[in-house]
Amino acid sequence: MAGKVKWVTDIEKSVLINNFEKRGWVQVTENEDWNFYWMSVQTIRNVFSVETGYRLSDDQIVNHFPNHYELTRKDLMVKNIKRYRKELEKEGSPLAEKDENGKYLYLDFVPVTYMLPADYNLFVEEFRKSPSSTWIMKPCGKAQGKGIFLINKLSQIKKWSRDSKTSSFVSQSTKEAYVISLYINNPLLIGGRKFDLRLYVLVSTYRPLRCYMYKLGFCRFCTVKYTPSTSELDNMFVHLTNVAIQKHGEDYNHIHGGKWTVSNLRLYLESTRGREVTSKLFDEIHWIIVQSLKAVAVNASPSLTSSTANDRILKYNLINDTLNIAVPNGEIPDCKWNKSPPKEVLGNYEILYDEELAQGDGADRELRSRSGQSLGPKAGRSRDSGRTVLTTWK
Repeated sequence: MAGKVKWVTDIEKSVLINNFEKRGWVQVTENEDWNFYWMSVQTIRNVFSVETGYRLSDDQIVNHFPNHYELTRKDLMVKNIKRYRKELEKEGSPLAEKDENGKYLYLDFVPVTYMLPADYNLFVEEFRKSPSSTWIMKPCGKAQGKGIFLINKLSQIKKWSRDSKTSSFVSQSTKEAYVISLYINNPLLIGGRKFDLRLYVLVSTYRPLRCYMYKLGFCRFCTVKYTPSTSELDNMFVHLTNVAIQKHGEDYNHIHGGKWTVSNLRLYLESTRGREVTSKLFDEIHWIIVQSLKAVAVNASPSLTSSTANDRILKYNLINDTLNIAVPNGEIPDCKWNKSPPKEVLGNYEILYDEELAQGDGADRELRSRSGQSLGPKAGRSRDSGRTVLTTWK
């Protein structure tokens, strides 16, 4: 067994196990010496809890950063991004620049959001400024669309509070935490339907930050055409793209699963909106991803469940390319190994951000020009030359 990577997983998914086995890696139990452990979220929490105090050996790696929930939990994500923006403000970073109304020019990518029940009074104050607006409520610690609903009246919040067996917003310990965000009621539609993006980002190291974007992401569509009408606020087939919800709809297609590849989305947008607008959109998406990662030291928890044959192929290849980067050449992991892997092993990943390269170029500090990419959502102006140039966050 010498020289062979020893693996463990508590997630029985063929896309994982087939990838381990094709490399000739050796399966062991969690109580034996292991090098690679693909853990469920709950196992990560248990293994790296304060009570356990577990620390990885130099030859061990896992599929999550231990505090991944700082980004994947909705309330913590908002908290960390707000804190990150304030820190950049204190540092005098140009990224934290605001307009005359106090709105962030480059970091305004989170809708107005409050925690309930903690921020109830603040929310009410904001709600009354535009009482005709719609808000979306999401439980902080759930996924797959569970517990999400839309409201447009304060009475609906009070009903939710009563239904949750809490008589007031003072008692917080007995109540499940929710986030409530201003609903984007004019989303981009395709064929009249809402959609979201499922993008895979691999973070191989956080110090320095190095992350990769997987090219083969996909869009998930609603089965019912979108309407902002208040009469459809309770129709989740209109508003939520989660497969766990949409698969119960009458018009759900079990062959393609109501999905498009990101490359097909890009082609559609280029043909309807133009190449320049489409490139700017994707650059802004990449910008948001990197800034979110900079706000916290985490990675996400994508579902490995395959709802279609194409899904299974995509996720098998995703795991394959991930392992090629995380465990170079299939060798025993070594925490001292911190080099960028050669381009030929990236597969369908492409480098999204490399902090070492950015610092070497002085790009983070000086926001130097880089062809075709903008500083966040907007282009910057070079004060040195007096001419407008495109600047970048990379």
